[in-house]
Amino acid sequence: MKIDLKRLRSDVKRLKADRVDSPIGKIKTGATEIIRRHFDELERMHHEDGASWTEIAAGLAAQGVTQGDGQPLTGRRLTALMHNIRVRAEKLRSKGAVRRPSEHLPNPSQKLGRRSRKMVSLAPEMSRERDAQLPDQVISEEEIRRTELSKHAHLLRKR
Repeated sequence: MKIDLKRLRSDVKRLKADRVDSPIGKIKTGATEIIRRHFDELERMHHEDGASWTEIAAGLAAQGVTQGDGQPLTGRRLTALMHNIRVRAEKLRSKGAVRRPSEHLPNPSQKLGRRSRKMVSLAPEMSRERDAQLPDQVISEEEIRRTELSKHAHLLRKR
């Protein structure tokens, strides 16, 4: 079956232009970014000043921080975002990137493409000295097969 590549390109181009961009992975309202930037202060307000998450969320909503659908930020959504930011920071910390949740930019030492310093070497039984001679007694493959067969011959009895 043959296809018309020129028509295929034009169809794909048309469909691509009609496609709605996915909101996944894109900044929607910026609430997460705002909370990440001020994470430490929000934690301090909650724990030291005794403010509830609902009160903090109402204060943020009064300043224009909204949820994905344009609604004011709620206490429940704020705690979910705080939790997600905290979990992400813990994951990064366990991978070796020591930073606080409010520090969202990677350190210069974490640049992509940085090579690992691990060395690859052979197992001790696989390596031998350069001047070492092969053993005098070399066993052929046929001898190895017969030896292995004799070990399991009791399982292969004739009936």
